[in-house]
Amino acid sequence: MIAKPCIPPPIMEKYQILKRRLLESHVTKLEVMTDMNNRITGFSGEESVMNFHLEPISNMKFQIYHDLRLFYGNYYFQIDILILCAYFALVLEVKNWARDWHFEKVLHQTMTDNKGKLERTKNPVFQARLQAFKLREWLKLHNFTGIPIQYLFVNSNENSNIIIQDDNKYKWNVCNSEYLLERIDQIDNEFKIELLDEKEIRKINKLLLTNHTPENIDLLQKYHLSHNDILTGVHCPDCDHLPMTYHAGTWKCPKCRTQSKTAFINTIQDYFQIISPTITNAEARRFLQLNSPKMAHHYLNSANLNSTGSYKSKIYHQ
Repeated sequence: MIAKPCIPPPIMEKYQILKRRLLESHVTKLEVMTDMNNRITGFSGEESVMNFHLEPISNMKFQIYHDLRLFYGNYYFQIDILILCAYFALVLEVKNWARDWHFEKVLHQTMTDNKGKLERTKNPVFQARLQAFKLREWLKLHNFTGIPIQYLFVNSNENSNIIIQDDNKYKWNVCNSEYLLERIDQIDNEFKIELLDEKEIRKINKLLLTNHTPENIDLLQKYHLSHNDILTGVHCPDCDHLPMTYHAGTWKCPKCRTQSKTAFINTIQDYFQIISPTITNAEARRFLQLNSPKMAHHYLNSANLNSTGSYKSKIYHQ
């Protein structure tokens, strides 16, 4: 069962908004684009594992969760994919890098091949092991103990290889995505004692989903941006062009000629996503590039937003 499906996390939408609202020449634009593309690449790898490689077992005895983020100790920990059944749990750390992976057996360092040059990177097996440890301790805090928690690094990129020696103790903790079902079958055959009944699995399922907290990064703070760095105006719903022109209740795109009476709604949501969860009439006028307080009042009310206060002190909420 797909207990938590694979959908783009909210942070990816924030990056898309920031991308279209920074000048191409902005000093931070390249860094933002690089980080956004890395997230897209990572999500694509997880999506291929979830929707293709794990699809054959999605209607069997397994509960499958994508992108769980749980609080433990003083920090959150994130699991790319979790597979749970009555016999064991399996943590998957998924990477979608177009580089070969080299695993050393003595110091257990990990190298990736970048155009013929080996560069050290974080060991994804140890990342998976750490998430498995944190999950085990997190479950203990909620009175679930004794569940074997296995872990795997899964390489989801078909253009990269895994190079690991036969005598490396972690060789069974790595696999390419096309071998994943076989590896799950092997793990399944190792554990024959049913430790969780259906009621307990339902409890853990509810516990995981209730406590999942999506990542919510303030991108302005992360990239040291001010409100003045953010381009204002209503963006085109078809081509993202900024700004559309406004005339007689209609926004028109000078680039693709799209016309819309409701494009302002997505632009208000842009404001909520990257600037503030609240907006005033004055802030709306500036962001929508409107001159009239009366028109701004009309469009804010048309967006069906909750509000507090009245008249000039009225605040609209996300």
